[in-house]
Amino acid sequence: MQNLLILQGLEVGFSIATIHWLAVNSSLQRSLRWLLPGAALAISAVLVLSAVRTFGELDRQRGVFLKSRIASLAGRLETLPLGSSNEVLITELSEQEPALLQVSVLDAPGGPQDPLLPLWTGNELYRMESTIEGDLRIYRAFVPFHSEGGLRLARIDLDESAADFLTTHARHNVWMSVVAGLSATSLALATAWTARRAANAEQRQLELEHLAHIGTLSSVLAHEIRNPLGTVKGFVQLLGERLGGEHRELLEPVESEVSRLENLVRDLLLYGRPPQPAMREISAEQVANTVRAHLRHDKRMKCILHTEPAVFQTDPALLEQALLNVVRNAAEAAEGREAATVSLDIAADGRWVYFRVADNGPGLTTQAMEHLYEPFFTTKSIGTGLGLSITRKLIRALGGEFTIRNQAEGGALAEIRLPLQPA
Repeated sequence: MQNLLILQGLEVGFSIATIHWLAVNSSLQRSLRWLLPGAALAISAVLVLSAVRTFGELDRQRGVFLKSRIASLAGRLETLPLGSSNEVLITELSEQEPALLQVSVLDAPGGPQDPLLPLWTGNELYRMESTIEGDLRIYRAFVPFHSEGGLRLARIDLDESAADFLTTHARHNVWMSVVAGLSATSLALATAWTARRAANAEQRQLELEHLAHIGTLSSVLAHEIRNPLGTVKGFVQLLGERLGGEHRELLEPVESEVSRLENLVRDLLLYGRPPQPAMREISAEQVANTVRAHLRHDKRMKCILHTEPAVFQTDPALLEQALLNVVRNAAEAAEGREAATVSLDIAADGRWVYFRVADNGPGLTTQAMEHLYEPFFTTKSIGTGLGLSITRKLIRALGGEFTIRNQAEGGALAEIRLPLQPA
């Protein structure tokens, strides 16, 4: 047995050291997990910016291309006969420029209010603008030119889509870069998320193994302690009966502490031993009577029981253990409050039977909520911190669920939910 305890101690020490190493390196692991998404996002941003820059350069080349076509048409106008109609001009110039939509020649300004007057006076060399008429995108230019009759002004309309060949592929590249960047970033984030889950699962597995070793070691120690503890308690009680009087009072603290150790050993055995339910039919009223019998002599609080008729399958001993753990926990939370109250409400629907235990204590702190079911964690000055862990373990063995939360009006509410029929 001594060798077994030594081996169990070594296993627990190794698991604790492993968990400590994971905790120390957790910041480094988090940094590495986010390195891949960060690199993917940076590369994607560079690709998108490069594609946008290329598109911008080609879009400027597109404007240069259209202006050069306009300039070529303006030069051609200077060689055509004076007085040619607009139809003749379009026919002549369309052979040179297939994208030509319309051309018209103005012989003189329209007056002082003419918006094109700066072109007639030479204050502007040309005027270019883009406009939309119906489904057409038009690149319109007002260009002065010289002919036999002197200075004239031509309005030339080109189909702007004729220059799209310069930017079509660049626009596609922008969209492809955006899609590729988003895909790469999403894939990197998914990879980081998967790695994080895997790391958490690995750490959780190590913690579970650590807790399993502790549970096994606790069970071995509890078995070894229980027998001599019973002997000590028996002799203390026998000695108290023989001495009596004042000497009896000196032994009462010893007996009280031995009883506390017995409860500790019982909790350790419950935590380390997998529960084996023996299911049978029981009514909600029977459960309420059991709780009432245990709390009948408890003067610390007022206990309110409300029961709806329900019959269900469960292990009465395991349910009683779990329910009394919850009720005692609620009583300790409400102790010291004015009009301390604990209520037990038993209700049922078509599938579940509910046991709700509420108290008017201070409720659960943020720290307690974070470590709610963590074994050996407690905010009390005495106790093992195994109560809620054991309760949840027992309820899950019965096929149910156990939850606990703060109430809006104050205090805590614990709920045990069991199936009416076992799975």
